[in-house]
Order: sequence, then structure tokens, then C-alpha cells
Amino acid sequence: MKNKMVSMLNILVIILVSFSSCAKKNPKIAFFLYDGSDTFIIELWNNMVDKMPAGVSFEVRDAGNSQVVQNQQIVELIDRSFDLFVINAVDRLACSSIVEKCAQKRIPVIFFNREPLEDALKESNVFYVGAAADSLGEKQANMVAELFTNNFPNSKYDKNNDGIIQLIILKGEQGHQDAEKRTDNCVSRLKELEFRVNVLSIEVDDWKRQDAYETMKLLYRQFGNKIELVFSNNDDMALGAIDYLLERRIFHENSKKEYNQPFVIVGVDGTLVGLEAIDRGLLYGTVNNDSLKQADATMTLAKYIIENKSLDDLPYAVINDHYIYIDGDIITHSNLQEYINNK
Repeated sequence: MKNKMVSMLNILVIILVSFSSCAKKNPKIAFFLYDGSDTFIIELWNNMVDKMPAGVSFEVRDAGNSQVVQNQQIVELIDRSFDLFVINAVDRLACSSIVEKCAQKRIPVIFFNREPLEDALKESNVFYVGAAADSLGEKQANMVAELFTNNFPNSKYDKNNDGIIQLIILKGEQGHQDAEKRTDNCVSRLKELEFRVNVLSIEVDDWKRQDAYETMKLLYRQFGNKIELVFSNNDDMALGAIDYLLERRIFHENSKKEYNQPFVIVGVDGTLVGLEAIDRGLLYGTVNNDSLKQADATMTLAKYIIENKSLDDLPYAVINDHYIYIDGDIITHSNLQEYINNK
């Protein structure tokens, strides 16, 4: 009887090992998006699908910009044997609670695009992949500085010839780390470059094109020809402002595809619609929030986690054991075509 019990246990161990081996061959990832109507997030998500490791099955949930909904979605999937959660959190303040829930089930987590607070990334199997937000804001300023350095003072963009840049900022989202850093760094970089800056207004438009349309309607009535420069935290808001300016015939289509507008508007992201606006001479430039590299970094990291491989061999630098930051390049009409070709 004892030998039969030992044999049965051995068989059970073999079955369990075989089941475990099969599970590893068919890993499952759950993706959680903060808002499927966000142009950049959808572009990033599509690139993630293209970079999905072979043999991986996945499910995706869209929270519609509601943290309550996203919490319910995470609870719904947390007991369904997923090997990894990849999360674009609605509210970065909720990340610690999400990590606690996942830790109880031993589910690794990759946050992307919306950086959690530092406390949320203390667990060894929790990571963040996103833009180098400080750099993107600085490059907006570098792009404009090059334009204004060649023409300032007494350029057509210095409308009152006072040598001061009259600036409006369209801000993505209050408290979002990318919005805060882009807003702060685009201005501070201009000052480092010894420009005098007068910030006429900073308006929060939650990354949305229609909100920026309404904002520009109000700001143009208020400031009109005083506006010399608009920094937008993303391309969609820049395009919303341009929509209003086109409607009022303040901006115009340029068949020569050169920038010849009453004032300068620049964005961040390098989305296809943003690149098309540069090609039409409407948007002076943008800074590439590199969705291709961010997607590749996220899915490469996912593959390493699922296969339990050492991150020492990961082809992306992991900062402080948890962070992967992807930088981007300035895009203007001079180098536009190479980025359009990659879309």
C-alpha cells in the first residue's frame, strides 16, 4: 500500500510538472488601457500588438478614463491565471493598491505611459516603461529656440519687438507626470537658453483635441495678436487649437508645405495626425514620444518576465531596477518623411 501511495504521488508530481510546463508554453497577458479614445495610447497599443511575443494570448480592457472601472476590470481578471498584467493606469495614485492586489496573486506588473509614484514600484516584479518626460519638454524648447534664435529680435514672431516670447501652454492633465514635466521643462529650458518668457496662460485640456479647440477660442479672444508661441503637451491638443484657428481663418493651409503662420505651435507625440499637420504647414513641429520603442521595450520586458530571464541581458537600460525611459527626437518638416515612413 505504501509503495502504491508513493507511485501515485510520483504520478501526481509528473502531472503537475507537465501542466506547469504547458502553462509556460501558453502564457497569458492582460492589458489595461486608461482610455481607448486617446490617439497616442491607441497608437502605442497597436504597436504592442505588433510586438507581441509568439505564442502569447492576451485580453485587453479599456477603462474609459475611469479608475473605478479599471479597478473592477483588474478584480475581474486577477483570478484568471494571467502570467502578467500590463497597465496604463487611469490614476497614478491608485497604483500602490493595484500592486498590492497583484502581489497577493504573484502576478508581475508592467505599468506604462502613466508613471506610478515611487512607493508603488518597491516590489521586485513591478516595472514602468514610458517617455523621458523631462527631455521631451526640453526638446520642445530647443526646437523653438533654434527657430527664434535665427530670427529674434525683430522677427515676425516677436510681434511687439520686445525680445520676449509671449507663450501659451496647453497642458495635458493636472498631476500627470508627463504633463507636469513637459510644462515645467519647456519653459525652464527657454530660460536656460537666455530667452525672456512671458507665460500668458497655462490651460489644462486633459490631452483632448476638442477641449483645446474650446480653450483656443477663449484664449484668442483674450490675447489675440499677443500670442507668439503655443507649447502643447501633446499633438491632439495642438491640433484642437489649430482647428479653431483654421475655422477663423487665422491659420491657413500651405500648399508649399512650409510653416508660415501668425505664430508658432509645437506638440509632443509624433502621432500620424500630428505628422500630417506638419506636412500641411499647420504644426511647426513635434517631439517624438516614441511609441514604437516604448512598445518594443514593454513587450521585450514582458517576454523576459514570462520566461524568467535575467534582466541583465535586456536590450534596454533598467534604471534603479524598475524604470525604462525612452527618449524621442525633434520632428520638423526637414526630417518629417523618415517618421511618416515608419507609421
